[in-house]
Amino acid sequence: MGFRSNLLSVASKTLLITPSGALSPGPLSAVAVAIGASMGLVGGLLVALGHMIVEMPYVYVLVKSYSRAESFIRRWRAPLNTVVVVFLVYFAYLLLRDSISMYNTGVLQSGGMTITGASHLTAVAMGMLLTGTNAYFLAWWITVGYPLIEASARNGRIGLTVMYTSHVWMDYAWLALLAWGGGASRLLGVKPYAALLGILGLILLFFAARIALDTYKNK
Repeated sequence: MGFRSNLLSVASKTLLITPSGALSPGPLSAVAVAIGASMGLVGGLLVALGHMIVEMPYVYVLVKSYSRAESFIRRWRAPLNTVVVVFLVYFAYLLLRDSISMYNTGVLQSGGMTITGASHLTAVAMGMLLTGTNAYFLAWWITVGYPLIEASARNGRIGLTVMYTSHVWMDYAWLALLAWGGGASRLLGVKPYAALLGILGLILLFFAARIALDTYKNK
């Protein structure tokens, strides 16, 4: 198989495998919707940027040193998950607080220390945080995504570039779409919008509980 055929194979394999991670529901998706409620599509792009800032060097490290990364994740899985749980609970609190306030006052709010009033920097930071401390995301690349790591390693830097480019656009497209949906929710009125925030807050609490149970049930 020639070099071009190898690269085409890498791209095709990436397009087939990526949706199992990029399009699966999780904390990052819920936060993208919440941020999009005030920032629209741009919020999702910023969350995706934060995600990429962490993911891109992580993937590079995996290509260069798979075994070390695997050992690190196994060793630090519980502390990483603990950080995720704490922040998910805090983000859920902010969403539920906004939801209750808006429902009671009938006034849209987008200011203060809230997800719905997030700044551009906050959106990027959330993308970084919920990527870098998410042991499930880190593990996806060394399990489901491992064939992509192998394919990249065999084709050098060009292979890595082709693979990651074929992968990351889905993250941007998906998170931007979710954020756009969150922004469009404002058109429904204050109370439906407040209800959406409340639902997102409960979803984040669900993810926090699931991660905590999965992490500590065998300890």
